[in-house]
Amino acid sequence: MINFMLNGNVVQFIYYKYVLIVKYLFYHYFKMSIFKYEDINIKNINYDKPEKKGTYYYSSINYDKKPLLILTPKMKSMNNKDGILRNSNIDCESITNDFNFYDFFLKIEDRNVKETFRNNKEWFGKEIPLELIDDMYKRTIKPVKKDNKPSFTFKLPIIKNKVQCHIYDQNKMIIDIDKLDKDSEIIFVIHIRGLKFLKQHYYCDCYVSQIKIISSKIERFNILDECLIEDDNNEKEDIDIIDEEILNEINIKKEKEKEKNVLKKNLELQMLELKKQLDNL
Repeated sequence: MINFMLNGNVVQFIYYKYVLIVKYLFYHYFKMSIFKYEDINIKNINYDKPEKKGTYYYSSINYDKKPLLILTPKMKSMNNKDGILRNSNIDCESITNDFNFYDFFLKIEDRNVKETFRNNKEWFGKEIPLELIDDMYKRTIKPVKKDNKPSFTFKLPIIKNKVQCHIYDQNKMIIDIDKLDKDSEIIFVIHIRGLKFLKQHYYCDCYVSQIKIISSKIERFNILDECLIEDDNNEKEDIDIIDEEILNEINIKKEKEKEKNVLKKNLELQMLELKKQLDNL
C-alpha cells in the first residue's frame, strides 16, 4: 500500500477529511435551523420579494437566513392513515388546554398580513388597503370554540398516495404511516416555506417535514405472544428426578466397590494359603 502510492494516500486522506468537514457543516446548519416555537422571535422572520412561478407568485420565508423549521409541542392525532391519505393533511389538537402554540401561529399569520401590506407597493407595484389584504389572506388557524382545545390542520407531502416525510417512533426508527392511529400522541417539525399568492387569495405555505410518534393506542400495552412464566412445581419435580438419579448412581458405585473389596480379600486369602503350602514342602 505504501511505496509510490504514498502521495496518493495523503491526497485521499485530505479529501476524506474535507468531506467530513462539509458533512459536519451541512448537518450543523440544518440541525440548528430547527427551532422550538417558543424560542422564535417573530421579528426575525424575513420575506423575499414574490417571484412568478407558473400561475402564481411565491414569496419565500426564512428565519435569520435559515429555513423556518418549527418543532411543535406534543399533540394528539385526530385521524388515521386513510383520512390522512385521502385529504393530504393531518388534523390534530393540543393534548392540554395550553394555547401558547396556537397564539404563536396567530402571531405568524398577523405578521404575514402586515408584511404583505408593508411591501405591497414594492411587490405588486400598487398600494392595496390593509383591510383588502387581510380579506385576501386565507388563515391556517381556525377560531377555537368555547371550552374546546386548540386544533390544527397541517399539510403532508404526499405523492402517488405515499407520504414523503419520515415518521419515527420513540426509538428514532423509521416506521410506516400504518402506525399512525387516531389518538396517537405525536410531535411535528413544520416547515413554513413562504406565501403563495393566487388570483383571489393568498396563504401561508407550510407542511409537515417530520413526524415522531410518542405513543399509540396499540403500543400502550405490550402483549406477549410467548409464555414466559416458569412453574415452580415443575422445576421442583425436575430437581427431585435429578437427585434420585444421582443417588442411584452413587449406590451402584458403592455396590461395585464392595464387590471389588470382597474379591480382593478372597484373592489375598488364596495367596496366603498358597504361600503356606509352599513353605511346608
